[in-house]
Amino acid sequence: MLDDLKILNVASAMARHAAQRHGLIAENIANADTAGYRAKDLEAFGEAYARRARLDGAADRIDWRVVKISAPGLESPNGNNVSLEDQMLRAAEAKGAHDAATAIYKKTVDILRASLRRQV
Repeated sequence: MLDDLKILNVASAMARHAAQRHGLIAENIANADTAGYRAKDLEAFGEAYARRARLDGAADRIDWRVVKISAPGLESPNGNNVSLEDQMLRAAEAKGAHDAATAIYKKTVDILRASLRRQV
């Protein structure tokens, strides 16, 4: 039953996107001093979701595209373009997206519980 609710599928996809994005951010921070390392991020959730919806509408099987972050002027002399400040902002964005996804999921389940209580 819960698999048929599109809003739960979207919330789950949002949470997976935020978790994967957070992993890439952690990788970027870990390589902040690696010569020639190029910072990476995931494409925006909305873009990937819209692309997948055009194909077949399945939000549960989205393959996120990893994109290189281009930051003109931020490149260090060793060719590394990781900015710790930028990565911390991206981490906060990922946390906010994950919090939003879990809030959507929780509220949807609360609504389902309330409707089931009224039917009994």
